[in-house]
Amino acid sequence: ESINRHGWPNRSSVGDKAADAAFLVLQHASYKYQKKYFPLLSAAVVIGEARPGHAAYLEDRILMREGKRQLYGSQLQQSVSGGWEYYPIEDEANVDERRAAVGLPTLTENAKRFGFEYRPKIES
Repeated sequence: ESINRHGWPNRSSVGDKAADAAFLVLQHASYKYQKKYFPLLSAAVVIGEARPGHAAYLEDRILMREGKRQLYGSQLQQSVSGGWEYYPIEDEANVDERRAAVGLPTLTENAKRFGFEYRPKIES
């Protein structure tokens, strides 16, 4: 595992394409590796060496796998009708602010990319 030896593949060291590829591998890796390497990815974000949106996507994926609500609304699930919907979101009323802070489009804009209309859940 070269990440153990060399750390997270920073954009300035390996270039944007390779850094993006490293994220994609981790995003689709097992939960064990996601949990293990999320702190390295997060640290790279802090120093400008990884995309903030990548850390948001991975954090949401980890939360989803743990059965918790996601923070950024990056994870989808199949709806009862067979289309797509967002996996449950923590503090959904403020999710677009969190998304903007990491460079992601609004939930409404993102939903259009996946061919569904976003309807906010009403908190009770």
